[in-house]
Amino acid sequence: MTTLQTDISAIIVTWNSSQWISNCLKSLMNDLSSFCYKIVVVDNASTDKTPDLIRENFPEVILVRNTVNEGFAQACNRALLECQAEYVLFINPDTQVIPGMTNTLITFMKGHSEAGAIGPTLLNTDGSLQLSGNTFPNLKNIWFESLFLDRLFPGNRFFGSHKLSHLNRSEVCKVDWTMGSCLLLRKEALDKVGSFDNRFFLFFEETDLCLRLKKAGYEVYIIPEAKIVHGGGSSHLENYNANKIIHYHRSLFHYFNKNLPAQLLWVRVAIFIRSVIRIFMWLSLYPCRTRTAKEKFRGYCEAIKLCLFFK
Repeated sequence: MTTLQTDISAIIVTWNSSQWISNCLKSLMNDLSSFCYKIVVVDNASTDKTPDLIRENFPEVILVRNTVNEGFAQACNRALLECQAEYVLFINPDTQVIPGMTNTLITFMKGHSEAGAIGPTLLNTDGSLQLSGNTFPNLKNIWFESLFLDRLFPGNRFFGSHKLSHLNRSEVCKVDWTMGSCLLLRKEALDKVGSFDNRFFLFFEETDLCLRLKKAGYEVYIIPEAKIVHGGGSSHLENYNANKIIHYHRSLFHYFNKNLPAQLLWVRVAIFIRSVIRIFMWLSLYPCRTRTAKEKFRGYCEAIKLCLFFK
């Protein structure tokens, strides 16, 4: 592997991440060993041993401890105050870097000046592929998801086009946005368009940022040769707990209110229908006494409230 002397900052946001953070940092530091690098971890008021693990075992890591959970976007922006690198890597604590990932990503960045943000191939813990590149959200796609049409026709270019499942993932893919679980950004581009929007507590903050990058003339790519294992990789709403369901829909409405305000009303209608369908689906599939059913019921009831009262 060619050694690249490149200034890079890696940012990790943690919240009760003690089961993952050690493996994440070990794999990341090993992959960054040929670089001049800085790692900043912002802990969002964890109640487990996450901060202690980092402080005791990784003294070279800059640890910023928040007294409250201020969300992913704001925590990332806080970490950016510590970073003046040429490249910034945002990476989730539930990931494990496969050797060579960073080198591959930065080599691509250096050869493609139009690239503002790029991501690696995301893998599940069993080695299967996670689809991470998507088109920007729009009213059509929200309705297709709400009516399960994207699930019924997963490879269809019309009903499933927003997931780009028809793309050849063994080749470099140009996408609208890619997941913030592992995202390399050109600092110059980030300075030009601004950092994450703090109004996104969780979800859609990277989507909004990639939209601003696209509007500024930059491109977003997924690089197949760069790989990372994402342990918490499922992005299906059915796998979220109640709080994640609530944050997902609140951020979805923020995204449309900010970027596509004319579509927001009909998005709310679609989400209302989707939430009602899922409430009955979960209650019919699982006894009401199970924790799973209770979580889904509470999450989608709150989503219905957001449809009615979001401002």
